[in-house]
Amino acid sequence: ARLNERLERLVANFRRITSVNRNVGFFSTGYNWLIQLIPILIIAPAFMRHEVEFGVITQSAIAFTTLVAAFSLVVTQFASLSTYAAVVSRLGSLIDAFESKPSAPAPRIGVVEAEGRLAFEGLTLWGGDPDAPLLKDLSVEVPKGKRTLIVGSNPAAGRALFRATAGAEASGKGQIIRPRADEIAFLPQRPYTPPGSLRQILLDGQPKAHTDERIVEVLHLVGLATLLPPDGDLDRDEDFAGRLASHEQQLLACARILLASPRFVFLDRLGALLGPEHTPLVLKLLTIHSITVLHDGEPDEPRDLYDVILDCREDGSWTLLEMRRESDA
Repeated sequence: ARLNERLERLVANFRRITSVNRNVGFFSTGYNWLIQLIPILIIAPAFMRHEVEFGVITQSAIAFTTLVAAFSLVVTQFASLSTYAAVVSRLGSLIDAFESKPSAPAPRIGVVEAEGRLAFEGLTLWGGDPDAPLLKDLSVEVPKGKRTLIVGSNPAAGRALFRATAGAEASGKGQIIRPRADEIAFLPQRPYTPPGSLRQILLDGQPKAHTDERIVEVLHLVGLATLLPPDGDLDRDEDFAGRLASHEQQLLACARILLASPRFVFLDRLGALLGPEHTPLVLKLLTIHSITVLHDGEPDEPRDLYDVILDCREDGSWTLLEMRRESDA
C-alpha cells in the first residue's frame, strides 16, 4: 500500500510537470509569433494611406523584433530561470537546516590505536533505526593467533562491524581498539584489482619488500601459478581485473595479504567468491603466517574451521563461543 501511494504521488507529480511545461510551451510559442504582428498592425494604416513605403513595414518589424528580444529574457529563458530558482530554493532550505538549533550531539565511536590489539569495548552499532541496534554493547578481545567467525541471524551486524573497524562512517557508540594501519588488513567481499604489474599489485607500493622467489612462492601457495609470465618478468603491466575471474582476484588479494604479513586480517564473506574449495586453504595459509583472522562469514560457513564464534542475533545481542577447531589438512 505504501509503495502504491508513492507511485501514485510520483505519477501525479509527473503529470503536473507535463502540464506546466505544456502551458509554458504554448505561451512561449504564441508569444514569439504573435509579437511579430504588432509592428505590422501599427505601420499598416500608414502604408494604406500611402504615407510610407512597403519597405518601412519590414524595417519596423526587424527593429521591433530586435527590441523585443532584448526585453523578453524572462520568456525566452523561462526554463533556465525556473531551474535556477529551484536550486536557490533548495540551497536556502539547506542553509536554514544548518542554521537551525542543533540537536544534542550524537554519540560517536572512539578509535584507539594499540600495538598488537584488536578489541571492542561497549560497542553499539545502529542501522537505519536508532531504536533497533544491529549490535549492542559488544565487549570482545579478538584472541591472537586464532580464527574468529562472525555469524548469526543478523548478517547486517557483521557488515557494520567490518565497516566501523575499517574506519568507514558508522552510526554508533563505544570504542574500537585496533593496531596500527600496517598491522591490520581488510579484505572486502569484492576486492579491487588495480592496473599494473604483478609486483605492483602484490607489494602495494613497496617493490623491494620481497624477492622474486618469495612472490613466486606465494602465488604457488594460493593456486595462481598460472599468472606467472613464462619469462619471469614480474614488472610487465597487465589488465588483471579484466583477465581474472572474481575468485581469482580474491585469491590475488589474499596473496597480497600474505606478503604484507599483518598481525590481523578482517575478512568480509570470503566464501561468497572462493567457495568451500578455496576458503579452507586461505584460512590455513593465514594461520601458518601467524595472521589472526576475524571473518564476517556467510550463514552456512563451516564452524569447525574456527576457534571462536561471535554469534550476532536479530535483537542486537551476541554470544561468544569457544570452539575446538579441527586441525588443517
